[in-house]
Amino acid sequence: MIQRIQTIYLLLVAILSFVCLVSSVGYFTCADETIATFSNFSFSAQGLFANYESAGPFALGILLIMIILLSLMSIMLYMHRMRQLRLTIISNILLFGYALTYIAFAYFYKENLQLVAPDAVLVYHLRYSTVLPVICFILNCLAIHGIRKDEALVRSLDRLR
Repeated sequence: MIQRIQTIYLLLVAILSFVCLVSSVGYFTCADETIATFSNFSFSAQGLFANYESAGPFALGILLIMIILLSLMSIMLYMHRMRQLRLTIISNILLFGYALTYIAFAYFYKENLQLVAPDAVLVYHLRYSTVLPVICFILNCLAIHGIRKDEALVRSLDRLR
């Protein structure tokens, strides 16, 4: 199980997704002062913007939890390569959905904070954890390539018997 390269890729996807889950993904500044922080489960504003209420971006956290679970399940299905391939593809689709949802939430929060103080110049800053889903997407693509390569090897050996 662990000697296969796609298992390493899938384990890295689970670890990086967990790191992204527990860390902040961005923050807003106004006049070089941090006014709001944005993580996968919460959005909190300070100062003038503290009266801004938000339900929180729970969808981002839920998507990351699903990606972690799918990666771990895919690791355990090393004997069933086609199921492993399907789960990894679903994980990639969820990572793409995470990226779209993240962009939508960042835009939504920026527009709503701009409504609270229309004359303020808001700047959104990305954190390092914003890049982790992109790295996970690439690692999932490498895992898919490794799974397909293993499946082709097994099928070629079946023909020789």
